[in-house]
Amino acid sequence: MNSFEEPFCGFCRNTKSCICSAFVPCGACYIQALAVSTITKDSIIVPFLLSCCLGCIGAAFNRSKIRTHYNIGGSFLADCVLSLCCLCSATQEYREVEHRENR
Repeated sequence: MNSFEEPFCGFCRNTKSCICSAFVPCGACYIQALAVSTITKDSIIVPFLLSCCLGCIGAAFNRSKIRTHYNIGGSFLADCVLSLCCLCSATQEYREVEHRENR
């Protein structure tokens, strides 16, 4: 099992994700949905609604999709807890996908 290559609290390492999630309403939901849609090649709508409407449970579901795609260890319960820190987890996921897809 791999682990996330991007640090959890490094949200200001990427200006786009930092500004979007900190200053745009539902910005963290948007960047997380963008990360999920990048790896699934599907619409951004479903992951966005999951994150915005179901809170940490929806965000954890999105995070688990990213973990599964990159074979990253973890659990759904841990994803729920980490998703409570919405800004940090969403930006970590966005940076992770961006980093791995741009190699």
